[in-house]
Amino acid sequence: MKLATPCEEAFRIEVPILRMAIAKRLVERGVPVVKASKITGISATTYEKNIKEKREEIEKLLKDEEIRDMIDALVGRILANQTIESTSFCILCARARKLFNLKPCPLY
Repeated sequence: MKLATPCEEAFRIEVPILRMAIAKRLVERGVPVVKASKITGISATTYEKNIKEKREEIEKLLKDEEIRDMIDALVGRILANQTIESTSFCILCARARKLFNLKPCPLY
């Protein structure tokens, strides 16, 4: 048995999809792929590859109204050059966990 915290599990499974969804929404709002990728901490190559391979998971996130609204609010803050508090992402992650059948976040 390997010891893993809930955040480690989410970071491996869920966070990459969240980053892709945020990058996708940035691109949809006119941000170039290279810049959107850099903002979200992924490479442009990874974005181009995973936007197709992970389409189903990304769409699953964006179909959930609450999660989509949270992502859009985060994208709005990014576009306005406002500070993004880490707790904003943590709350988004906690809400998205149920879509990926992960254990609930013990913090949120």
